[in-house]
Amino acid sequence: MTHKLGLFILYWLFIITSGFSQSKEELKHYSDSLYRQLQQIGDHETKAQALFDLSFFWSDYDTTQALSYIREAENVLGRTGSSGYYQGLKSFYRAAVYFEADPAKAKQKYMEAEGSLKDVGEEKRAEASRYRARLWGSYGALLQREGKAHEYVEILIEKVIPLAKSIGDSSLLGNNYQNVAMNLMNLGDYEKADDYYNKALQLLKGKKKALEERFTLFINAARNALLHKNYRKSGECIDSAAVLAVQIPNSSYIPIYHAVSGSHWAAIKNYEKAHAHFESGLSAAKMQNNDDLVATLLFDQFAAYQANNQYAPAKKKLLEVLPYVRQKSSLRNKQMVYYNLATTATELRQYQEAVKWYEAYKNVSDTLFSDKSQEQIHELEKKYQTAEKEKAFLQIKTENQKQQLSLQNTRMLAGVLLLTSIILGVVSYIWYNALKNKKKLAAQKELLLQEELKNHRQQEKLNLYHAMLQGQERERSRIARDLHDGLGGMLASVKLKLSAVATNVDKQEINKESHMELYTIINQLDHSVNELRRVARNMMPESLLYMGLEAALKDLCNAMSNAELKIDFQTSNLNDNYPQPFQIAVYRIVQELLTNAVKHSGASQVWVQCREEDGKFFISVEDNGRGFDAKNDLFEKEGIGISNIRNRVEILNGQFDIDATLGRGASFHIQLDIYG
Repeated sequence: MTHKLGLFILYWLFIITSGFSQSKEELKHYSDSLYRQLQQIGDHETKAQALFDLSFFWSDYDTTQALSYIREAENVLGRTGSSGYYQGLKSFYRAAVYFEADPAKAKQKYMEAEGSLKDVGEEKRAEASRYRARLWGSYGALLQREGKAHEYVEILIEKVIPLAKSIGDSSLLGNNYQNVAMNLMNLGDYEKADDYYNKALQLLKGKKKALEERFTLFINAARNALLHKNYRKSGECIDSAAVLAVQIPNSSYIPIYHAVSGSHWAAIKNYEKAHAHFESGLSAAKMQNNDDLVATLLFDQFAAYQANNQYAPAKKKLLEVLPYVRQKSSLRNKQMVYYNLATTATELRQYQEAVKWYEAYKNVSDTLFSDKSQEQIHELEKKYQTAEKEKAFLQIKTENQKQQLSLQNTRMLAGVLLLTSIILGVVSYIWYNALKNKKKLAAQKELLLQEELKNHRQQEKLNLYHAMLQGQERERSRIARDLHDGLGGMLASVKLKLSAVATNVDKQEINKESHMELYTIINQLDHSVNELRRVARNMMPESLLYMGLEAALKDLCNAMSNAELKIDFQTSNLNDNYPQPFQIAVYRIVQELLTNAVKHSGASQVWVQCREEDGKFFISVEDNGRGFDAKNDLFEKEGIGISNIRNRVEILNGQFDIDATLGRGASFHIQLDIYG
């Protein structure tokens, strides 16, 4: 369940910079103090800059107050404010005001600022470049909020970082290297993220005044290495951070340092050190009155206990997390905690309590779905209102055009002629493109027809193979019943009769040599009956027919395990009511993969995992055997077993992936559509 930690980890990005919260009265008192100080400034440009910065301070709390300081700065600047540099600053600080309230308008203002600042003279070039770096960073952050994380990374690399280099601002450059790294980390590109963390650390290397920045970087780099499962690198970064932690014991990042350290030690199975760090982190977070970090650390402890199969203390930590989650508005965090409480209670066989937590999880999930629908409706309403405004604007524009045309009768003829020429040109162009598109459409239709024929043939092949598989399974079932009920019963009857004859021979004390031969025949007959039952069970296992898919797969794994090969079978969220053909298909796929592993892999350990999620069924079979070259050994000369698996997967609209390397074992990953 460690992948569930993402919701908490991402939240760290928003809390690490705030050591305490201020009331509105405290903010106003602080702002008034700054305002009284700037009134004493004589230079009008310096004073205007201070007013802009004060506006930036208020942009997060009171947009009206923030805009009033911008207007006052404009008045202070007077004619000087008409320069390109100050026009850019006005747009930049207005964008900051609209950042939360109206993101679309904020993006527009940032682009206006970019247009004004990019062409300023040499005198203000450095300051303008610094503002351009800030505005592009903010513009990218707005894109990230829209789910365009890749675009944000591109802006940081192509816009912000070159600007920071051009003015030689190592602090700005280092911060943006770290921003790139954190976004790449969130996108799952851990190797590139590691490169940017290293660049940021190189900039700050040896700088004694940058202890906090280096401390933060080492911790984030360690977190990236943990996500990449590079535990050697995460350990090195944590050791470096530990040295700095001694020098800055009051850093707001101390709880996060212990959280990442605990996760590192838990990942390498040293749970004693992990929990020691978690407890230290909890103490530090509580001293900072940071409830969000307290909840995160408690959840990290739960994950460590769960990974060590210590479900009782794991449940205790989840229950400690619960009050923090309930007092927040985040439904996804509640959903995650309720789900883990349900699964942990199930592991502890506390089924009644598990049902209660599952109901809570289900209610939150339903609410999330409802909220998402409401957001979509709200978005549609906004688009409709925007369209209506644009329509009204167009109507006003049309009326103005009519008035202008009525005042320009002398130019009307020339305008009509010009318009006619344009229309004729447009019509000619449209006609020409229509002919070209018609030809392209005909060619595309031909290609689509050929593709449909190809798909139809492929579907016919799949249908034929499906029918063959069904026929094979019915014949297997019939033969299995005949072997078990018919021939098996006859052999058992013969064995009983021979046993009775052997008993009479014992009583009569007839020839001992004949007596031993008779018992040998009985033993051979007994082995034959067992072998017959094994064959019948392989052709159609009784556990699959009467106990369901999970029991049948478990029996199969137990049956194929031996002293030299251990098979570990795990399931998650499996049901008992799958369609019979689907159960048979899954059973045959796993049976074929295990048979291949036993015959060819030379492995000592095989892991089999089956789980259901969102209507999809996932199968994973991995071994630690000799492996093989996937291209040369499989795809160029694929065997019947793998071919049968591929055909079954295609029938169930599934996907089949193989990951194998010589000397490193093999992994087979299958995704199936349960209902076709």
